Amino acid sequence: METNNLVRKQLTGIVISVLGILALNAVFAAGGWLADLYFHRWYVFISTVLRKVLGKIPFSIGDVIYGVWVIMFVVFLLRMCWSLVFGRWRELLYLFLRGVRWLLTVYFIFLLFWGGHYRRTTPVADLGFDVKKYTTADLYLLADTLVQLTNRDKAALHPQPDTQYSVTFKTAAENYRQATRIWPELAYTPVSLKPSLYSKYLNYLGVTGYLNPFTNEAQVNTAIPAFLQPFTTCHEIAHQLGYAPEEDANFIGYITACRSADPRFRYAANFEMLLYTLHQLGRRNGYMARLIWNRADIAVREDVRAMILFYRQFEGPLDDYSAVLYDQYLKANRQEQGIRSYSEVVGWLMSYYKL
Repeated sequence: METNNLVRKQLTGIVISVLGILALNAVFAAGGWLADLYFHRWYVFISTVLRKVLGKIPFSIGDVIYGVWVIMFVVFLLRMCWSLVFGRWRELLYLFLRGVRWLLTVYFIFLLFWGGHYRRTTPVADLGFDVKKYTTADLYLLADTLVQLTNRDKAALHPQPDTQYSVTFKTAAENYRQATRIWPELAYTPVSLKPSLYSKYLNYLGVTGYLNPFTNEAQVNTAIPAFLQPFTTCHEIAHQLGYAPEEDANFIGYITACRSADPRFRYAANFEMLLYTLHQLGRRNGYMARLIWNRADIAVREDVRAMILFYRQFEGPLDDYSAVLYDQYLKANRQEQGIRSYSEVVGWLMSYYKL
């Protein structure tokens, strides 16, 4: 009898969670004042509170939560296996329903705290930019512009040493403060930037940084090469501000980093965008891509080589599986290009440079 009551309790919880998820999706789909209430009132409030409270803690609370969840998941699987082996079918049903309820609850909180931004009409247009439909010639012009900027910034950088991540975080926040003089929508306060507790292990997944949607902390993988960290930091801040699609976060990260007084940020931004643009150009015309690449400074090529060698040591099936899972995650959240959506930033860049 007690097990039956527990099963009914889980079923009730599942129904409530499903209704909550449907209600939130209805709000996102309807648009209008209800959606504006979520995006411009509720999210601003909850993200500000979370960053203000958790931003003062030097380590990532979100990473601790993830670690606890992994332990809970292992214990849950062991209990499921125990019930299965000993034929405790009612207990097995209860555990299964409890797992479903937990997943639905987590997904509801994900949507409520941040995930709804995937359903939002791209906010980059609010800054005065449009995605340009581009030709191969447009891609070539953009790549040519970026290779010149990358070469310039690399020359300005040398022999400046790499700084600690704490300095990088502080400079990134200052870059956003400066950007608000042109784009007030990019106001970023309070600050909540953290080095990931799992930085070394993230390299096996090919992850350079991520936003924790439950705590609104921006995690940066500080185990990646230092010249990649400035742009990653600006990219994750863009996610915190509600720019969920990867191409949007790339663009916001770029326009804040490329205008920085710190050459490390300018170089990191132009370096990343050059690689994205060359990738897109190479898919259309390999000869043109090679022409641009041949114009890259030898020091820039050495950084690309260093990046490739760095990631090569972490290659394996885990990296492949994580790429497939993340690709499906993006597609499930209305990014039809999946992982390739990162490269779609080139359309925004052409609007920025008016090519």
